[in-house]
Amino acid sequence: MINYESKQNPQDFSRDTRLSPADIPTQHAFIRELFLTFYSEQGYIVAPPSPLLPEEDTSVIFTGATITALKGQLQEGIKSPGYCMVQKCLRVKRLEQMYDLSIYPDWTHYFTMCGILAAPERREEVIDETYQLLTQLLGLAPQNILIRAFSQDHDLFGPLQMRGITVQENTEPMTYYRWTYGIPNICGRGITFLLRHDGQDNYRELGNIISVEDSDATVRAYEFGFGLESLLSKMHGHKKPMEVNMISAVVPYREGPQETFLDTLVATVVIYHHGVEPGRGKEKHVLKKLVKGLSYIRRKMEISIEQIREQGNLFEKAEFGEASGSGDKLVADVREYEGRLTKYVDYAKNQVHAHRLRGQMGQYLVDKLKREGENLGITPADVEEVVVLVLQ
Repeated sequence: MINYESKQNPQDFSRDTRLSPADIPTQHAFIRELFLTFYSEQGYIVAPPSPLLPEEDTSVIFTGATITALKGQLQEGIKSPGYCMVQKCLRVKRLEQMYDLSIYPDWTHYFTMCGILAAPERREEVIDETYQLLTQLLGLAPQNILIRAFSQDHDLFGPLQMRGITVQENTEPMTYYRWTYGIPNICGRGITFLLRHDGQDNYRELGNIISVEDSDATVRAYEFGFGLESLLSKMHGHKKPMEVNMISAVVPYREGPQETFLDTLVATVVIYHHGVEPGRGKEKHVLKKLVKGLSYIRRKMEISIEQIREQGNLFEKAEFGEASGSGDKLVADVREYEGRLTKYVDYAKNQVHAHRLRGQMGQYLVDKLKREGENLGITPADVEEVVVLVLQ
């Protein structure tokens, strides 16, 4: 049994005391151990983390939640009490935002999720365990927790409301309270926990309790999960999970465009580390887009190739315990793309020069330049900038 009092419990930190880079790995390890030990003491089976590239689930490209790793158990039926696990996750839903450096990510592509999948008869126990974990073991005051819920899901939020947690009902679109899992006739209805993060009435999302159900509303399991970095950032007064991501243990956090750069760098290095190379195919295509996006960001921010290599390798070693050269692979692919981009610029300049001599400037030329950029695999953002540049 874990001796909680002997641990460096996050509740011992003042909200005004932010984690230093040296604290980040220690606190990650503490939350992982506390979570798994607590649920294993309740009888849950500790499930090993799954590969980042799902071996059997074809509905997703990367493992994006603990439920991804436990779909097999869900379909077979969850035996009481259930499973608990800590899973590395990757979600790449914001790739187009890489080209807008005025938008900084609230969440990171790559993160750690702590989650359970409990037997369908354990609704009350799941709610009780969640409350105990958050308020007693993690030391979160109930008045600093907020729940967003659909009013008809009183079975999920009612017991927590009775314990002093504020509930906001029907403030979001219905899709906010419902989940899909890529499994026919299986869906989820749930509540979302938010945590006050600044001493005022500003809250950020923390995690969920979800009732996983058949199409006839028969409960198949109960799910509870939260982002580890999200939890740590809110407990220690940081604005964003990025500030306590493992990248911030080796590269000092700085608000602004660097957030987009490092978020993209981390996702790219993680995919390289798992043996993927840019190319055709789902995960390869995603990696190729990330490489091109990182090239765009580095040119806009005037970040050197060597900085990408150094910070990529530093993160890989901090996250995985070793640097297998993912930063080097990334740099090679960035250079390859930028080499093609240079050739495209030269081609575009020559075409404009030739068309000017013939007096054939017009939309035909613009369309021709854009087609050639697409053929060369140049991103639309880079194509647009090159066309504007050469037509000046």
